[in-house]
Amino acid sequence: MRAIGVVRSPIVDRPAMTPLGVPAAVEVFEEFAPALWRFEKHSHVWVLAWLDKTGRDALQVTPRGVRDQGEEGLHGVFAVRSPTRPNPIGLTAARVLARSGNRIELDRLDFIDGTLVIDLKPYLASRDMIYSARNEQVGKSPSKEAIRDALLMQAAQFSGAVDADAEFAAEVLAGFRAELLEFVDPPSWRIRVPRSRPGLVDAFLAMTRVRFATDGIALVDGNELTIEAGGSTVTLKL
Repeated sequence: MRAIGVVRSPIVDRPAMTPLGVPAAVEVFEEFAPALWRFEKHSHVWVLAWLDKTGRDALQVTPRGVRDQGEEGLHGVFAVRSPTRPNPIGLTAARVLARSGNRIELDRLDFIDGTLVIDLKPYLASRDMIYSARNEQVGKSPSKEAIRDALLMQAAQFSGAVDADAEFAAEVLAGFRAELLEFVDPPSWRIRVPRSRPGLVDAFLAMTRVRFATDGIALVDGNELTIEAGGSTVTLKL
């Protein structure tokens, strides 16, 4: 296996890397420059990297955010995104911000500076997007702010940008999960949005993956927003 490039990031130490990553770039080695022909056809890319500074022997780990450091907190490495695995291959999807020659600027990567890149593959919306995907919670978010940042990232991935409606929805949902649900992800949401606020509808679709067909989200007359989850309800006048 040959490295095809290297990550350029402001983060040089793994413990300093944020869970969601930071703006970074990939510099493709000159010998592989022809492989970038027509790269601009794609807005997002999968970056595969070789995490050579991590262990390869452990098959079970305690993921970041899991407070139980005993047996109950253990997860198999194939059940989490830990860098520790038999073949330490990292995988991150990122939005392409710009390209200058062999250098590709990306919105975020969770690889430290100098990490070797082993492949780039375009993200294909027709194949890779799985709106119905679900995950059981692995660990708890460390803060309301961390939840909010993750929600805003989802909004940006859904709509391409973060607007005032997304900011508002993220603030409300982050507060709901932190203060009412005690950082536990609910199994489902029931959200009622004024029909006059389509931007909020998009934001909640992105952040909670609710669906009209299952009554997870509905449009209502008036100016009240209602959110129900985990036995708690909040109603806000907009």
